[in-house]
Amino acid sequence: MCPRLVLAFALLCAAASSPACKSARGHMAFDGPCQRDPDCAAGMCVAGVHGQASVCTRSCLRGDQCPAGWSCSGVTQHGVLVCSKGSGTPFDAPSRSPAQKQAPR
Repeated sequence: MCPRLVLAFALLCAAASSPACKSARGHMAFDGPCQRDPDCAAGMCVAGVHGQASVCTRSCLRGDQCPAGWSCSGVTQHGVLVCSKGSGTPFDAPSRSPAQKQAPR
């Protein structure tokens, strides 16, 4: 396929969200069982974030980006932080405002 055609299709998908483009992602919801990334609506199928089986999850930067009972503490083989079931790590600590960072403890 011509690179220009691929680029045009990608831009069309991003702008129009056509049904043809939506089929690129799976139908499995967050925490649903999966076999591979395309199975998941968020595009991430990761093992070990909720037991040993692979489940759909999403990337995160902070714990408040994950559902209740989940933390931003899983790391994929590619070094991406993802929501995982259970308690957090230092990555999961809530953000502190500049005033809080300067306040004595």
